[in-house]
Amino acid sequence: MLNLTLRRLEVFVTVVEAGGFSAAAGRLGIAQPSVSSHIQALEAKAGGSLFDRPRGRKPTLTALGTSFLAHARLLLAEANELTVNLDRERKATPARIDFACQRSLANFVFTSVLADFARHHPQTEVVVRIGMQEDVLAQVEQGQVDLGCLLSNEELANVASTIIGRQQLVFVASPQHPLAQRQQIAPAELLDCAFVGPPPSSLFGQALNALLRQIGVRQVKMAFQATEYQFIRELVIAGVGISCSALTSVQRDLQTGTLVILPVQAPPLTIDIRQVFSRRRLLAPAVKTFAEYLREHCQSADIFHLPAVPKIA
Repeated sequence: MLNLTLRRLEVFVTVVEAGGFSAAAGRLGIAQPSVSSHIQALEAKAGGSLFDRPRGRKPTLTALGTSFLAHARLLLAEANELTVNLDRERKATPARIDFACQRSLANFVFTSVLADFARHHPQTEVVVRIGMQEDVLAQVEQGQVDLGCLLSNEELANVASTIIGRQQLVFVASPQHPLAQRQQIAPAELLDCAFVGPPPSSLFGQALNALLRQIGVRQVKMAFQATEYQFIRELVIAGVGISCSALTSVQRDLQTGTLVILPVQAPPLTIDIRQVFSRRRLLAPAVKTFAEYLREHCQSADIFHLPAVPKIA
């Protein structure tokens, strides 16, 4: 089988159509020696001269060159048709974004922005996979998704991460809880309280415990452990214990009086929102657009107070 490049075939056809090596070089924007080199390489593969080159006159096709020209034109036409068809297919196929998101962010932070993105980008298909932090990290690490978002104050191994926002955490309880009527609560008093929250061994549980230790609550008494916020919420409303939750996740219950914030006298507790990407996966243009859309939402929301985040290169 002949090993012929499309570029060399293009040079050969251009020499024929332009009427000479010098004219072909000008039309292709390359040097004449380069044209000669391409033709010599083709002749070596074809096993004979493609042109007669009489001194002082234009080159003319040999019998081999005439036969070769027909095949060269056919191959170039088929290559061009393939390029056009592939381009048409790419334009006809909608872009797809696979996005993994921690449940609390998907439900209470990004719901409206995901809807807005879908309305403004109707040709882009977005697949959202919702789960725990561990699920998001695993899917990003394994390249199952284009990007993910989760809560973490720590740098994460095996992925690239960027802080795009920040969540405020608050202590909440049922209005009937003994501490609900207090005006001030010292952090040390929380040591005697029963908590409802994520398992301490989970990534989110570890993040919460690290924050609690910063205000002096080093050993939390867990009354109930659960990975689903809705279950935690119901247990807190029922008076099983208190929880340390993202403010965005409890705002509706605070407005209706179903839950109340406990006025713990401590510096504000916050946890970062991070976008995470695989270190081995290239970002398609649609994914970059989507990532910027999420960042801009976080920057414009009142609950986030961060300096401007640089755009993705």
